[in-house]
Amino acid sequence: MNIFNNIGSDSINNKRLIVILFLTIFAVSLFGLTKTYESRLISKNNIEVMTNYGLFKNVLGFKKENRERYIRYYEKNQNLNHEDIVTHVNIGLDYGFYNYIRNCDISKDILILVNKYSKLDKNYVPNDLEEINSKYFIYGNQNKRMLKKEAKNAFERLSEASIKNRTPVYGQSAYRSYESQDILYKNEVKNDGSEKADSDVARPGHSEHQTGLTIDVSSNKTGNMLDFQNTDSFKWMQNNAYKYGFILRYPRGKESVHGYIYESWHYRYVGIKVARDMHDNYSNLTFDEYYYRFIEK
Repeated sequence: MNIFNNIGSDSINNKRLIVILFLTIFAVSLFGLTKTYESRLISKNNIEVMTNYGLFKNVLGFKKENRERYIRYYEKNQNLNHEDIVTHVNIGLDYGFYNYIRNCDISKDILILVNKYSKLDKNYVPNDLEEINSKYFIYGNQNKRMLKKEAKNAFERLSEASIKNRTPVYGQSAYRSYESQDILYKNEVKNDGSEKADSDVARPGHSEHQTGLTIDVSSNKTGNMLDFQNTDSFKWMQNNAYKYGFILRYPRGKESVHGYIYESWHYRYVGIKVARDMHDNYSNLTFDEYYYRFIEK
C-alpha cells in the first residue's frame, strides 16, 4: 500500500514539474517573440538595426510611444542623425505639414510653440496686449501694433537701440487675431492658390502673430519688410536681436522644418535666456527643433 502511495506521489510531483517546465518554456518563448517583434519593427529588408534603435533611446526628447515612427522615419531619411530623427518626429514632420495637428501648450507662456502642427484655439487672445509706441512702428497699421507686455517692452528697447545706431528697426505687423489671419489666408489662397499660400501665410490658428509674441519688421517708416534682408538694419538684427530676447523665426535652409519661405523680417520673442542660448549654442536649430529638445519637458 505504501508503495502505491509513493508511486502516486511521484506521479503528481512529475506532473507538477512538467507544468512548471512548460510555463517556463512558454515565458521564455513569449519574451523571445516580443524581442523578435521589436526587432522586426526596426529592421530594413530583414537586416537588424538594433544598434540604431538603442541610439534613439539615448537622444534628448526620446518618447517611447514614438519609437515605431522613429524607425519608419529613419528608414526614409538615413542621411539624418539620430537627434534630428527624434526631433523631427516629435515635431510631426513624418506626417507632413498640417497632417498631425495638436493643441498648443499655452502654459509655456512666452515659449509657446505655434506651427503647422500646433494650433491655437480660435478664441485665444493674449491677456496682456499693449500698444507699441508709434515711434517704433511704421506709419499706419495701427490695428496691428500690439504685443504682449513683456515682448512689447523688449521690442521698444530693441528699436530704440537700432535707431541710435542709425540702423533703424521698426515694427510693421504684430498681433493678429484668429479672424484677421483667416481673412489674410483666404485672400492669399484666392490670389495665389493653396500651395503657395501655405508657404507664405499661416492658416488661422497656426499663426505666431496670434500669440502676441511675433513682429514683422522694416528698416524705414513706410515699410519695406520684403526687402529687409538687403538692409544694414537686418545685419544689425543678426548681431543684436537675441540681446533683447528675439530670434529669427523662419531662417534660410530650414524651410523643410518650419514650412515657410525664408522670412528675414519675421522675429519671435522667446526671452533673453533662450534667445541667447539659441544664438550662442544652437544657431543651427529652428525654434521648433529647440522646443522639442529643451522646452517641451
